[in-house]
Amino acid sequence: MKIKNSFPASFSGLSRLVWVLCLSLLLGACAILGGRDDTPEDARNVDRVSATAEDLLAYYYSLASMSGQSLARERRLLNQLGADPDVLLRRAMVLGHPRQPNPDLPQARNLLEGLLKKGVEAPELYRLRPLFPMMRQLSDSYGERIRLEKQLTVQARQMERQYQKLLTFQRQASELQEKLNGLANIERTLPRSRVPESLQPAM
Repeated sequence: MKIKNSFPASFSGLSRLVWVLCLSLLLGACAILGGRDDTPEDARNVDRVSATAEDLLAYYYSLASMSGQSLARERRLLNQLGADPDVLLRRAMVLGHPRQPNPDLPQARNLLEGLLKKGVEAPELYRLRPLFPMMRQLSDSYGERIRLEKQLTVQARQMERQYQKLLTFQRQASELQEKLNGLANIERTLPRSRVPESLQPAM
């Protein structure tokens, strides 16, 4: 009888403990899922002020899986973090990324060139030494994209001018045809003059 009477009480306490643990786990999961976005975990966890070269390289590769909206959000965030070399490098990465909604290649390249100009011997750039070859390649890539964009802009302007010339030629040809049609109509309405009898062939 003792066992019978004490068992329900102990079972009730255990149930309450299990329910509390389950509720805590459920609330924790909801909080995690509710705060998720499409920013990769590598990008969220990188220290934006004193990252190592490995962290910055991982950050660069993580940008490829970020949406345009996330890149724009990252751009706004980096603009608020000052001018630390790590931040400037990250800004250059984001500003020139192909999936950036409004890329700013000239500014991105200027940021990289500014860091490269200081050189690997600058104390504040000591942690970025392993990334200097990548930074040079990235800057050159931005420069090539800038050159191609300018070339495309020039070609687009030339095509626009040629198109406008074609429209002018078509308009002039249409006006000329209308004049020719008008002259033909006038000619048809003129009375035909009779040939003088002296000029008519003899029968």
